[in-house]
Amino acid sequence: MNTSQTILNVEDIPENRQLIRRILESQGYVVVDAENALEGIEKAVQLRPDLILMDINLPDLDGFTAVTRIRSYDDLRSVPILAVTARTVADDRDRARAIGCDGYLNKPIVFEELVSEVARHITIGHQDDGAVTPREYYLEEQSVTLIEELENKFVELTEAYERLKHLEEAKSNFISVASHELRTPLTVIHSYTQMLQMIPSLSNDEGAQGLLSGVEKGVARLQEIMNDMVSVIRVELTDERTRYGPVSIRSVVKGVELEQTRSLEDRQLNIEAEVDRDLPVVTGDAQQLYSALARIVGNAVKYTPDGGCIAIEARQLQKREQDSQSFIEIVVSDTGVGIDVEKQKLIFEKFSTAEDVTLHSTSKTRFMGGGAGLGLTIAKGIIAAHNGRIWVESEGYDKEKLPGSKFFIVLPAQ
Repeated sequence: MNTSQTILNVEDIPENRQLIRRILESQGYVVVDAENALEGIEKAVQLRPDLILMDINLPDLDGFTAVTRIRSYDDLRSVPILAVTARTVADDRDRARAIGCDGYLNKPIVFEELVSEVARHITIGHQDDGAVTPREYYLEEQSVTLIEELENKFVELTEAYERLKHLEEAKSNFISVASHELRTPLTVIHSYTQMLQMIPSLSNDEGAQGLLSGVEKGVARLQEIMNDMVSVIRVELTDERTRYGPVSIRSVVKGVELEQTRSLEDRQLNIEAEVDRDLPVVTGDAQQLYSALARIVGNAVKYTPDGGCIAIEARQLQKREQDSQSFIEIVVSDTGVGIDVEKQKLIFEKFSTAEDVTLHSTSKTRFMGGGAGLGLTIAKGIIAAHNGRIWVESEGYDKEKLPGSKFFIVLPAQ
């Protein structure tokens, strides 16, 4: 039994790490785990282990790159390294040997093979293939330089990602707190407005009633914005109040069509819906799917000039022979101003809009009416929560030619 020899196991899959740890610890080895290549390189430098098990498929750098970097340290040149992989690439074994590995183990791990190979290579140590040629030396030197640069870039990207993650969490927390804190003063304003409207001296005053009505509309609009803010948080946290069951897409589409038709009489917009007769149901929350589609159609309404057309189509996609799952596709198309190609992915992000927000007039139905920029974010979150996909296609933005936009939703059917 080996009581003092240390094995560094670089492996990203938890189940594999646990298996190797149990096997080697049963033989008396001390096992130190690393979950990725950069962590493996760092721990190799710190510990100078007696042997390194290096997985080839790692999430940051591949195992071959990690081995090249480890071999660049003088203190680690004599440490035996065994490549471990489930890959079946023909030249992997030769490549592993060429970059400095002493052996090659295939997955799934075989108990006896792992134990014997580890013991053998710890005993004989790392075996050099002999003197390198000047060409090989310079190639290795250049490889190490490139790997160092790659390491630095990866660390920078990781730090940037963590900062963005922190900012995103802070933004979500702000939305949650702000929407909660704004509810109380809005409730007070709404209540006092209703009380003022009932005062006899004001109830017969048309001017006063008009002013109070304006206050009520402003409060209602703020309430809608706050509800959107809360909806964003609920979608991100997978709101536990979501109730899944069979949902008729026909009913959802027809409901949205009727709602929009009633609210757009003054815009002279033509809204048409075409739904396949034998459309299967989907599993989901009917209210949330209705909300998602209504927001997408509402977005089309805002960016389609008066007299334009909006179409909603729902159909079952043809199932390929190799697919066991069928899907429903919903397409919302309009004859509006379109969306710049570079903005087509950004419009689903929080607070993003296709137009300059300073040019917008706040309205849910007016042409180019502004908003909080949360509608499409909420729609995307709802669709994703239903295991669906959503994207937009448009030739670009043009207020004169009106190229229009098409929003596509794909949902799994029962």
